[in-house]
Amino acid sequence: MRAPLHPVLALSFLVPMTTDAQNLVPNGGFEVVKGKVSALDQIGRAEGWSAVTLGYADLFTREAGTPDASVPANLYGSLEPADGDRYAGLFAWKDDGRFNAYEEGRQDPFATGWNVYAEYIRIELTRPLIEGEVVQVRFKAALAPMSDRAVSGLGAYCSPVVLQGNHRRFLQEKAQVASSVVLDRRGEWVDVSGTFEADGGERHLVIGTFPYVGFEATRLVEGPDNKFAYYYIDAVSVEPVIN
Repeated sequence: MRAPLHPVLALSFLVPMTTDAQNLVPNGGFEVVKGKVSALDQIGRAEGWSAVTLGYADLFTREAGTPDASVPANLYGSLEPADGDRYAGLFAWKDDGRFNAYEEGRQDPFATGWNVYAEYIRIELTRPLIEGEVVQVRFKAALAPMSDRAVSGLGAYCSPVVLQGNHRRFLQEKAQVASSVVLDRRGEWVDVSGTFEADGGERHLVIGTFPYVGFEATRLVEGPDNKFAYYYIDAVSVEPVIN
């Protein structure tokens, strides 16, 4: 994987770029759906999107058959979409407080245990990336109002192969684009964006938490908390950069 060409930042006004209008992500706003959203864990209702691991992400919509998955108010808070009528949601990190190597200071976020639980969503691009092509990856993320934790490392990885994991842990891939700061602004959309030069053949976009680019978790409340960092995701794009 080629190194990013631009520092990875979390706020769009810090990353002035001019890109081609062509978005290689079909259904980047989760607006095209298949059937009615009737429960949580139904990211697959969004055309083209699916879960990467056994941690199934969510799709929120105004027409949901359950208040848990509704828009704007749902199980994790209340927020209008960045655009349109729908957005996705995922656990970037969930911690049940059990002993593991990471908590004991050995800094192993891939140790077994529920507190490394994380969810990922993926979609196939409309075409593979070309070797040497510079692209800008961008998506909007909002920490859910009900989250008592927040994390860094939320980002996107463009893969040449379909990733599939029979687990609920962090992925070990290194994202080309990710937030280098903790995204701790509850109920507010921010941009996660950056550019990188493609190796060629990358066709599958994965969004979630990538500890290998750096990971920090922060508690937002004093005393007992719900021990999760849940983020809404919207307006996903991968666009070639105009030279």
